Amino acid sequence: MWDTEIRTNLDDIRTRVDAAAAASPYGQSVQVLLATKTQPAEKIRVALEHGFTLIGENRVQELVAKFDELADIAHESHLIGPLQKNKVNHTLGRASCIQSIDDPGLAEKIQRRLDVLDSTVEYFVQVNTSREDSKSGVAPEAAAELVRALAPLDRMRLRGLMTIGLPGETADQIRPSYAALRTLRDQLHADGLLDDTALELSMGMSGDFELAISEGATMVRVGSSVFGARPKPTV
Repeated sequence: MWDTEIRTNLDDIRTRVDAAAAASPYGQSVQVLLATKTQPAEKIRVALEHGFTLIGENRVQELVAKFDELADIAHESHLIGPLQKNKVNHTLGRASCIQSIDDPGLAEKIQRRLDVLDSTVEYFVQVNTSREDSKSGVAPEAAAELVRALAPLDRMRLRGLMTIGLPGETADQIRPSYAALRTLRDQLHADGLLDDTALELSMGMSGDFELAISEGATMVRVGSSVFGARPKPTV
């Protein structure tokens, strides 16, 4: 049954994450975020009931739909995909954390809406360490300026940095984009731009999370290794 397979996969992921963290030179604890893009609520519910209560959605539409479908079970939802300004209202109150902040204008709109709601939200700054045109994120050399610009937004709490690694077939191809995020985090911290509460690194996915952990990841985003291949969209 698919539910037994999901639980088995989750146990395997936890074992592998713990082993990679134990072997990492950075001695960090690592959270597992389940990337649930296109996965139905009944499959996500199995994972939540198995103790994996941190999930991430790429699309605001799915975030909204699954928020209602999973409202009866405790969990934490992150938005891990791009956020358009016209979707801010739909996101706040449903996502406790936005991992894809790379634009001061978007952050300022979020802050204004939070003022109206008298609420707060956590966030990561997304950095394009692979420097691919197809990916969102601020360029590494522009990250310090962005962090400075966001600092006055008192309803938004920065947790750290996020990146999507460079696709590659070997560790030598993949590793630099993760090492670059850790190096950037350490430099921003040394410069006083990141305090001790904003040092998390969200990086690594199903195919390379152990490598990301070896470079200091504190949160990995896994989906296909738990749920299997994503369902194909219906035409």
